[in-house]
Order: sequence, then structure tokens, then C-alpha cells
Amino acid sequence: MRKTIVIALALTCQIFAFAQKAETIESFVANRHETEWYAAQAEAWQKIVDANPHDQWAWRNLFSATYYHDQFTNGWGIIDDESRTADVLRKMEATLPDSYVLNLSKGRFCLSTDEAAKRGDNILRAIELMPEDICPEDLEYLATRLWIVDPENPRVKELYTKTYQNKYFPTRIMHFNYNMLQCLPPNALYFSNGDLDTVPMKVLQEALGERTDVIIINNSFLHATPFMEAIYKKLNIKPLTLNVQDYGKYGDDWLQHYESDIIMYIIHESKRPAYFSPTNGKVSILDKDSIYNEGLVLKYSPKPYNNFDVAMYNVKEVYSLEYLAEPDLVYDNWETSEQMDMNHVTLLANLISKFRKKGDEAQAQRLYNILSKCVERCAIAHKNTDQPEEMKAYYENLLKEQLQ
Repeated sequence: MRKTIVIALALTCQIFAFAQKAETIESFVANRHETEWYAAQAEAWQKIVDANPHDQWAWRNLFSATYYHDQFTNGWGIIDDESRTADVLRKMEATLPDSYVLNLSKGRFCLSTDEAAKRGDNILRAIELMPEDICPEDLEYLATRLWIVDPENPRVKELYTKTYQNKYFPTRIMHFNYNMLQCLPPNALYFSNGDLDTVPMKVLQEALGERTDVIIINNSFLHATPFMEAIYKKLNIKPLTLNVQDYGKYGDDWLQHYESDIIMYIIHESKRPAYFSPTNGKVSILDKDSIYNEGLVLKYSPKPYNNFDVAMYNVKEVYSLEYLAEPDLVYDNWETSEQMDMNHVTLLANLISKFRKKGDEAQAQRLYNILSKCVERCAIAHKNTDQPEEMKAYYENLLKEQLQ
């Protein structure tokens, strides 16, 4: 019993210690914490808001901490308007009406009765009001939201250029997206899934003019009417109209099938080469016999072809992979940077034996050395898993098998 009391007191002290120091709330993609940390941060920022109700930075962090805590604990439930996040938003609106931070926050979470926020009007207003010293993360967010709600707006390029100049994304993630972008054929369609295989690629297009012929479509953008209207217009194809009720037969999987039908319509009607990011779950709904790994991207092709030759060409002539063997000294605070490294091991490991069979021992050894460096950091990439050392051993064996 005494031991239990001591542990309980220690945990209480730890949470109390968290609550004493308010920290900037970063996107969980960059730096994710335990749910208790977000709860403690919400308390800390609430105290600052109470002391200075017009501190927009404090409101921004209070909202973000509450938002993530609700997200990770299912705090939104069925009725979002009754959540803690909604309470913070209502209080913010009463204290700072039509402020930058209010419009920014409504972009991430809006009440069911707020039709203007649902249309994305708040994004345009937030951009009008954004401060000169805007947080790089918020700048990237506004750029992406503007791209979705008003894709032809010239400020999309401006905001993404500033995002690039601020070096928001770690170099590893930018390299990964650069490699994916460069291996795509002219006028390709690229269907992505997450933030890190979508936005950095768009940043490269807008800020550096890299491969602007490639059309990027994130799964979540399929539901954004302005974005899809712009895509249909750019591809010169008739807009697709679907009845959501027709997908009730798929039960809980209705959204997967709904989005996949939109994707396949775009591919067939545009007649453009179609590629998917390696994290895009929609490929599981498509005909698996029509999905081919070309290195760091997956190609949709109804006709069989030798994708291994394409993948090996990409590794040898297109991809810049040496950075994977270098320490990331500047941006090592993004945990997802290490996880992105491990994607290379999963996607490229089997090419080591392919190079050897082709008699290209130099490329086989080069790729092995590069991927081995990734595996050395495997314990870091999987530090939040139950068995990081076992994961590292698995990847080490995977690479060694390629040399046998």
C-alpha cells in the first residue's frame, strides 16, 4: 500500500510540474506527447489566458493543447459542440471576436452551427490578420488550408514560399518528397495520404518551381468542393457526382470505397499516369494486381510490366539517397524524420538482391550501406513501440538476407 501511495504522489508531482511550465504546442506530426501532457499544458495556458485575456499566443496554445487532448481521448464524442475544444472556441470568440487566433482555430475546429467556418471563410480572414512573426507551423497550416478552399488563389504560392524560407519541414522529409516528385513521369497524378507526403511536395512546387506538371491530390481533399472543382477543370474532365447513400452497403468501410471510386474516375477520365504515396491506404481497395512498387512510389497500371527495372533505375539515377547516411543535426527534434527514414528500408531493401542478380555489385553495396544507416537509428524511430530492439533486429535481418 505504501508503495502505491508513493507512486501516486510521484505521478501527481510530475503532472503538477508539467502544469507549471507552459510550452509551445507543436503539431503531433512534429512532436507528439502523452495525453496527460496535453491536459497539463491546457491547464498551464489557461492560467496565462486568465491573467491576460487578450494574449492571442496564449489562446492559440490553449486551443491546441485542448484540441489534441480531445482528439487522443475521443473527447469530441458524437457531438463535437459539447467538447472541451468547443468550449475554448466559444470563450475565445467572446473575448477576441474576429481575431487572427479565432479565425485560425476555426480552421481546425468549427461549431456545427458555424456555416462560414465550414466554407473556409475564416481561412481567408486569418491570412488577412496574420502577424508578421507568425509561427512557421501556423503559416504552413494556413497555406495548406488556402490551397484546399481556394486553390487558384495566388497567395498559395506566397505562403508556401514563406514556409520553405522558414525551413519548417526537416531536411529529411524534404529530401523524401523531392525524390518521390522527381521519379514521377510528366503530367502524373500523385495521390497522397498524410501531411508529410503531401505538403512538402507542394512546397517544392510552389517555392522552387519543381515539377509543377504533377498534380497532387490528398485523400482528404477529395471532399473539398473548391479543390475538386479546380482539379476537374485542370484535367478537363466532367465533375463526378456520387450519392453517399449508395455506399451504405459497405458498412463501416463506405468511405474507403467512396474515395476509391473518385480516385479511379479521375485516373480513367484523365488518362494520366497515376501514382500513390507508399502510405496511401486506398491502394488496398484497388486491384492489388494493378499496383507496382517503383521505389518510393506505387504506380497504378492495369498492364503488367517490369517495375523492378524502373525502381532500380530510380535508385541509381534519380534518387538522392546519401543524405540518409548523414546525421540530421539541425532538425533532429522531429520524431517522424526518423520514421520516414525507415520507409526507405521497407520500400527499397529487396532491390539489393535485384542489383546483385543484375551483376551490379557496386549499387547493391551502396544501397545496403545507406539502408544500414537507417536501421542503426531504428531504435530511435521505434522508441514508442513495445519492442524497439526487436524491430531493429528484424530490419537488420531483412538487409542481411539480401546479401545471401
